[in-house]
Amino acid sequence: MNELIINKKDLINNINEIKSRESKNDYTIIAVVKGNGYGMDMIQLVNTLIEHEINFFAVAAVDEALKLRKAGIKEIIILLTPILDKEIVRELIKNDIVLTIDSEDSAKVASDISRETNLNVTAHIKIDTGLNRYGFDYKEKEQIKNTIKKYNNINYEGIFSHFSNSLSSDDSWSKTQYSRLIKTIDYLEDNEIKFKLKHICNSSGFFKYPDMHLNAARVGSAFYGMAVGTDSNLKRIGTLHTKITKIRDISKGEFIGYANSYIAKKDMRIAILPTGYFDGIGRDIQTQRFKFKSKLKKLLLNFKNIFKDDTVYLKVNGEVTEVVGQIGMHDIVLDITGKEYKENEDVYIDVRPGLIESSVKRIYQ
Repeated sequence: MNELIINKKDLINNINEIKSRESKNDYTIIAVVKGNGYGMDMIQLVNTLIEHEINFFAVAAVDEALKLRKAGIKEIIILLTPILDKEIVRELIKNDIVLTIDSEDSAKVASDISRETNLNVTAHIKIDTGLNRYGFDYKEKEQIKNTIKKYNNINYEGIFSHFSNSLSSDDSWSKTQYSRLIKTIDYLEDNEIKFKLKHICNSSGFFKYPDMHLNAARVGSAFYGMAVGTDSNLKRIGTLHTKITKIRDISKGEFIGYANSYIAKKDMRIAILPTGYFDGIGRDIQTQRFKFKSKLKKLLLNFKNIFKDDTVYLKVNGEVTEVVGQIGMHDIVLDITGKEYKENEDVYIDVRPGLIESSVKRIYQ
């Protein structure tokens, strides 16, 4: 019964808004479609992007890359996670997946399998400029140079890094990361190592830092309308369609939901929806975790919440509506007092696609 609706018109708006931010004809938008296309269904999203002349895709997991190939996607696919397992790398190379190289070890594996299979390997070099996950250390420029020259049967098409703090209003750290990448590229080019593609911008970086665009960018969340800290015409995408299964009249003082956690403060009418936290309703992404002031703010809010009701609201049919009682695994109760609703009526809830369980059917319309 439940389905996640993707408004294709709004998605196309976002595609055009992204493309309008870069005027260079040879600029490359690398569409990041990890996490089931940020919840929008990876295959349907990729096919829509191809229709609108985006032909380079990035994923974070091996099964995502292979799933795209099995679905008949012939365009360029890069796996952003470096892999050392020889059999997995062999499968990736056979499927013409662009690899990420972030160490001499990952370069050696790719090079050896290329020679064994007599298949060409294309890769992007990842530089760690401060995120401290994957990547050659930007300070080890000579090691990067030596690795590329030693394993020279690989086509090193690109070089990239990743902003770690582009959501911040303070741009200083992003500028530091950008400078580190540029100095690495300059060093390698001075040693006759050239790259076709250079990229560091994610969605927010792409909108915030036009002077750091280089000649490619990895854009993901902006497709569903999220690019934090920017002014744009992006439209938020994601509506959960369900139906009202029951309407009840509740008297003042009655309990609603598990743990008797909600007591009706008035005579009221409620609607029960057949969806809940199993489908992803009520989930949220953690707020900022890194800054002292963010932690302090969260602590203060939690303290205040001790003295007030933890009221949850959802945007239902375009109207902010109170959830009464705890959200269950497969049930949500809404306060519809004074509103005209009927049993079996269609209901549409604004949601964030990436938080909705992948088993919920995605509908493009």
